[in-house]
Amino acid sequence: MFTPSVSLLIPVYNGEDTLSGCIESVLAQDYEKLEILVVNDCSSDATAEVLAAFGDRVRALHNEKNSGIARTYNRALAESSGEVVLMLASDCELVASDYVSRLVGHFNDLSIGAVGGKAVIPGFENADSIERIFARLNLLDINNPDTGTHEVNFVEVRCDGFRREVLESVGGLNEDLFRSNEDQDLSIRIARSGFKLVQDNSLEFRLGFGGTEDSLGKLLSKQGQYARGQAYITVNYGVGLRDGLWSNENRRRRALHRMLQVASLPLVTVLAGAAVLWPAGATFLGLALAARAVHYLGLARDLRPAERAAAVPLGLCCDAIYSVSFLYSALLWVARGKSALTRAQPTGTARGLNAGE
Repeated sequence: MFTPSVSLLIPVYNGEDTLSGCIESVLAQDYEKLEILVVNDCSSDATAEVLAAFGDRVRALHNEKNSGIARTYNRALAESSGEVVLMLASDCELVASDYVSRLVGHFNDLSIGAVGGKAVIPGFENADSIERIFARLNLLDINNPDTGTHEVNFVEVRCDGFRREVLESVGGLNEDLFRSNEDQDLSIRIARSGFKLVQDNSLEFRLGFGGTEDSLGKLLSKQGQYARGQAYITVNYGVGLRDGLWSNENRRRRALHRMLQVASLPLVTVLAGAAVLWPAGATFLGLALAARAVHYLGLARDLRPAERAAAVPLGLCCDAIYSVSFLYSALLWVARGKSALTRAQPTGTARGLNAGE
């Protein structure tokens, strides 16, 4: 039986409201060979004080400047020693005390490189409206009734375990992707190195929003961040046909959703231009916008009436932001030599794992 040492890594930025619950859920684990590293990424709130209250029960690190998720995880990885590395978002909590024990059990299969759990949001029906709208507009996979274990094409680095040797062999997280899609990039590199990724839906963790998706401005700005990262994935790996993106229903729905977002603004622009010269162009423009409105009404069908009404204009705004950011970022990645066609080094290789690099 494989009983490895486990390093649990928690990056945190302005997490004063969620960090304590996150750490407490880790301290409640029944797994003995466990070290906990928390990296404060230059928080401007009371995160440092919350972290200090745990004393020597956790190992606290502090970045000298705000570095983003990928670089912060890489620093923690370099400072840790566990044979299995569990990456945990600071706004998430492990539901059961045997989460780590059961996750580690999957690594008895030597072909498995990474293991993910299932996100749940208890009381989602009572959450803040902006958070409920955010979850639906971005097709978040939450509260799935399935409890089985399945091979997947990527894990989301919210509460996931990895073999250290696999993480190090693929170069850790890609630090160019400091705000989004570092999970997808890492998953693709792990899968292409020959290891399987699995999701055990009996391993539940509570998903919070941690102050990053709790306002209208943040909801909209996230679209730009997502698009920037997805543009990198596209110019380096294509649209996922090789990597099994289309084999999972939720992933397939999200991929189609994002592809339509990218196409939305160019299509509307062309139809708007056509409407000036061609009367029928206005009809087609109206049909295109109506189709997107119906799409967002469908995504928000289980929300309250006022939330559904808000989801439509917000969704159309998200389309415009995502499309502009994706197209601009794709060109920028290519121009900077960060695409599969222009880079000199292997696709997706992260920069160094040494702290402070």
